[in-house]
Amino acid sequence: TLEFVAASDVYKRQPYGVIHRIASSGKVGGVFSACLEWCSRYVDNIRIDTHRDNRVMQELLLRHGFRRCGIIYLANGDERIAFQKEV
Repeated sequence: TLEFVAASDVYKRQPYGVIHRIASSGKVGGVFSACLEWCSRYVDNIRIDTHRDNRVMQELLLRHGFRRCGIIYLANGDERIAFQKEV
């Protein structure tokens, strides 16, 4: 269960796909780019969220054209920063 608080009009209420988890050993580059390319073939609106302290992921998302659009609160109260990209 999630509660979403939109930070701006960036958040679009339309059909979307979600990247729930992505990880890499760091030995091979381009994993996120490949995932995003695959997702873009199937949906025009992609969402992903990450921890506030995960600066690497936040920078990666911004570099790939995602915009910060709000905060997600999980059922246990934990917070995540929400990002969205329209392809």
